[in-house]
Amino acid sequence: MNESDTAERLRRIAGDWGFADIYSYNEEAFSRSLGFLDAQDMDTLVRSRVAIPGLGGVGGVHVITLARSGVGRFNLADLDNYEPANMNRQFGARVQNFGRSKLDVMVEEALSVNPFLDIKTFPNGVTNDNLDAFLDGVDVVLDGLDFFVFDVRRKLFKRAYELDIPVITAGPLGFSSALLVFTPSGMPFDEYFDIEDGMPDRKKYIHFALGLAPAALHSKYMDASVVDFDAGKGPSMNIGCQMCSALAGTEALRILLNRKHVKAAPYYVQFDPYRRRFVRGRLRKGNKSRLQAAKAWFFEEVLLKKARRIGCEPAEKPKTSGETTYWPMLLEYLVKAAVQAPSGDNIQPWRFVGGEETLDVYMDPEVDDSFFNVHNIATLIATGAAIENIAIAATACGLAAAISLFPEEGAPDLVAGIRLRKSPDVREDRLFGSIWRRNTNRKPFERKPLPDGICDRISQVAKESGGDLHWVNTPDELERLAKAVFIADRIRMEREDLHKHFIKMVRFSDEDAERTRDGLPLKNLHAGMAGELFLKATKSWKVMRVANALGAGKVGARFAEQGIINSGGAGLLTIPGMQPNDFASGGRALQRVWLTLTHYNLRMQPMTAVTLFRLAWLLDGPEVFSTRHQDMLRHVWSELETLYPEAWKRGPVMLFRAGFGKPIRYGTYRRQSDSFL
Repeated sequence: MNESDTAERLRRIAGDWGFADIYSYNEEAFSRSLGFLDAQDMDTLVRSRVAIPGLGGVGGVHVITLARSGVGRFNLADLDNYEPANMNRQFGARVQNFGRSKLDVMVEEALSVNPFLDIKTFPNGVTNDNLDAFLDGVDVVLDGLDFFVFDVRRKLFKRAYELDIPVITAGPLGFSSALLVFTPSGMPFDEYFDIEDGMPDRKKYIHFALGLAPAALHSKYMDASVVDFDAGKGPSMNIGCQMCSALAGTEALRILLNRKHVKAAPYYVQFDPYRRRFVRGRLRKGNKSRLQAAKAWFFEEVLLKKARRIGCEPAEKPKTSGETTYWPMLLEYLVKAAVQAPSGDNIQPWRFVGGEETLDVYMDPEVDDSFFNVHNIATLIATGAAIENIAIAATACGLAAAISLFPEEGAPDLVAGIRLRKSPDVREDRLFGSIWRRNTNRKPFERKPLPDGICDRISQVAKESGGDLHWVNTPDELERLAKAVFIADRIRMEREDLHKHFIKMVRFSDEDAERTRDGLPLKNLHAGMAGELFLKATKSWKVMRVANALGAGKVGARFAEQGIINSGGAGLLTIPGMQPNDFASGGRALQRVWLTLTHYNLRMQPMTAVTLFRLAWLLDGPEVFSTRHQDMLRHVWSELETLYPEAWKRGPVMLFRAGFGKPIRYGTYRRQSDSFL
């Protein structure tokens, strides 16, 4: 049903109630406004035209707020459709509206409030070609554009200033709203925010954020690690959007009704009901003031650099549609996504062969010859994780990935053949963004148990992928598990082969880490200054053997023990069988579990010694360990069987700890994609 059909249907319903036009309707529908508004005000609002570009979290609520306030005419623009990610904050986001145009839905919502509204629609959004038409006859603009839609916003504000049209912008910041009003008598947009042509996008966003809310009341409770200026993503809440509409709607009526006390930029306001704080002020020079300039420098040069994870380089999706160039670029992009998967000591044991709409994934059995890679199982798990990344990243490119594990008999290194097919029905996997955010976090976590509901959900994710995930998260259980992990890690430090392999994979200088682009940068281990000095001093096995004899080797194991205690829970992921395809599937399940934890902004660290020792014990026999270590491991097995009784008889994939905690700064590098192709 189109807009005119909807309006006609709703007007017939209103007619059945005796309403013939907007005046007869308004005098009853909005009669409760009388007392705060008078007859002159009501008439003025009926004849007023408000332009709202963007109908998302803020813009959609603006439409309804002003429609219920009696405004009779609107110019509305949006080119997006509703999807599940809009549900937490956008007015028209309902299950029945998934995939529908936000513009169509919000026109229906507005007409359902007042079927006599005069609405002009702009389904292509605001563009250079329709900017003047969008502003034609408009009395005031309420900015509903996404925070990161900056160039369009800048052009809109500039043209409105030239046409003497006031523009109100309100930003949802957590539970709060920041408000600015730009009028022809006030400071222009570019001058206030200190924006210039040619300025990098990141700097524009920083200036916009700092100028919008100089007091930054929301910063006290916001986790800044979820803000990604490069990806154009940040958190937002429904309460903040509602607050925006209340403040912006009030200013719109103040302007439309010619009320006093309009405070144009450089005046600003922020109200945060969560902190019960209201701040208003005036930036006489806008962002050019010394204080604002210092804030911008500190934000960009200190906070953002500190928050940015070194070693992680998100790849840009290919944009070209030419068939001769698209598939090679697409395959390279999928490989870049694949190698973001975890691997033991970041050894990256993969190879990829691309074809026309196909991508074959091989494991490279010669890369890792360590004791931990028993029967190449660690490599198989890592390869499975890389396969899962490909399947997820493909959805972001509109592709369906059909995966066949071990498709060729006699080719044991060919782990998967993937056929890629374009499909209009494919929707981006919700875990796609987490591919680039996932990391190993060795910092202490909060001693706050993971909620049972979250544990159950992540266990469900594992089960849907063919795995089985069991948790321990009570203080007593974690204490017992920590002692078992301590023993396993102590054995790891007492084995010459494992010590030499670990030291070989540690990159003791930034230059080595950037040159090899594999292994573990020293800072990534988060061992602290004392731990780093210990690692450097014990590079030689002779020195490490002496350190073990003196009991110093227990310090590293104690670090792992404390990691379990300082966490929200520990999960053991298992699979039903012990064949290569089981472990490849287990790697896929592990990656979905890890990405889901990342999606929830939770931290994770694999505790690999336990499960890899268990695999060696099961597949090669206890005799691969010394008699002393066998006795120690029997105690570990007994404890784990008690803690994870349902999972213990299945094939082990990974023991890990998870919880709430601070993000890391130093990640791990990946080799260039062409080295794997």
